[in-house]
Amino acid sequence: MDDNVVAALAVVCIFGLPVAGWIVTRMLRHMERMEMIKRGIAPTDDSAHKLWEQAFTARQAAPPPSAGMYVNHPSTWNQGAQNCLRKGIVTTAVGVALLIGLSFIGMHGDGTFTMGPWLLGGLIPMFVGLAQIANAVLAGAQFPRSGVTIGPIPPPPPGSNMPPPPASGPYTYRPGATEELPRTKPPRTQ
Repeated sequence: MDDNVVAALAVVCIFGLPVAGWIVTRMLRHMERMEMIKRGIAPTDDSAHKLWEQAFTARQAAPPPSAGMYVNHPSTWNQGAQNCLRKGIVTTAVGVALLIGLSFIGMHGDGTFTMGPWLLGGLIPMFVGLAQIANAVLAGAQFPRSGVTIGPIPPPPPGSNMPPPPASGPYTYRPGATEELPRTKPPRTQ
């Protein structure tokens, strides 16, 4: 086989197969959800949508934090930024480790160093991680400091009149008969 064919096949397999697998997985998940809705089964909530709804309702209902309690804590709304910060730090560390490891490829026996395209294997994840960290900090993530408690929002004090969270969603099971929706237009006669 020609070397160019092998290289092209390797690129397609390395990058194309995971993307194709992701597309097939999403398509099957969507088809399963549509079949559940067609058969009258309440599909399980999508985790991202559920987290967004919980964060939104918590932000709506949360009182402003008092000055002496949980200073600089990430609110439930801010948990996504904290997770992005954590992932950015890990990605940056992996990129730096790859950059250090790949830099030895450019070392020669006489002590000279030559930079080459192999360093992109470490530079790309390092800068992706730095972009995630910058995005998280701009979204409100904070680096933990000593003496500052970072944790979940404390429960409201007893006696405060906090409204309960909504108990139903768009796909909540409702027992009993369901009325049929009226037709918007009469059927055509031929």
